Amino acid sequence: MKAFFFIFLFVFSISCLAVVKRHDIPPENYVSKEAPNFLVDMPHEGHGALINPRWVVTVANTIFYNYIGKSLRIGSNTYQIEKVYIHPEFEKPSESLLKGNLAPLMSFFKARSDIALIKLTSPVSDVLPITLYTNTKEQGKTVTVFGRGATGNGLIGEESETKSLKQLNHFQNIIENAETNWLTFRFDKAPNGLPLEGMHASGDSGGASVIYQGGIPFLVGLSSWQLAHGDISDFKGGLYGTTAYQVRISNYSKWIKDVLASEPKTVN
Repeated sequence: MKAFFFIFLFVFSISCLAVVKRHDIPPENYVSKEAPNFLVDMPHEGHGALINPRWVVTVANTIFYNYIGKSLRIGSNTYQIEKVYIHPEFEKPSESLLKGNLAPLMSFFKARSDIALIKLTSPVSDVLPITLYTNTKEQGKTVTVFGRGATGNGLIGEESETKSLKQLNHFQNIIENAETNWLTFRFDKAPNGLPLEGMHASGDSGGASVIYQGGIPFLVGLSSWQLAHGDISDFKGGLYGTTAYQVRISNYSKWIKDVLASEPKTVN
């Protein structure tokens, strides 16, 4: 199962450094001085984003067990999870997909909907939720991505043992394609890479991918998986040339709206 977890992406960490970074840029440049208020750490690992005073969106692959009743730290307070909604088109891979040729597993990942919603027992009052990006013009835009996962650089890839440090970092990349469920970008080296070019790594699932417009952040994606080839036993995440897949929020805006509307309004 170790190889399976390596394939679930996302950025950051080593001696207060994290995310898979450019090898020729000081790693401290990627360190986030403080976490965005809307970024939420999940109970086990991975992240989510506050999109409504009572709702957090994340990727379904961060739901490792029954999270109802578990706590989330948001802003200066702690909140309990009341309900979890996993998208009906999400599935976990079978054991047969977690060995041998990676091609069937990549096809499986691409076909599913890796998104979930978490309802809190009480509303968050001291944090401004991030606004969803509902336009479909993501291609070519620069995104800033946050996470506390494994670190490394494009030459050596991610180093899984650094994941436990959980240091928050950020990186940037440019969306190359918008493919129905997914946004993709490639981890490029110089001279094509951005000054803070990076890639998400193991432990970064659900990390917020943000577009800033007029200084206002919009949630455009969530870190989900990396495209890989060959045999799963040879997989090394975070190398230069790797393509990242992120959940495309605009594709799920109606599902999110419908789930929120289906829940009764609670007076607090």
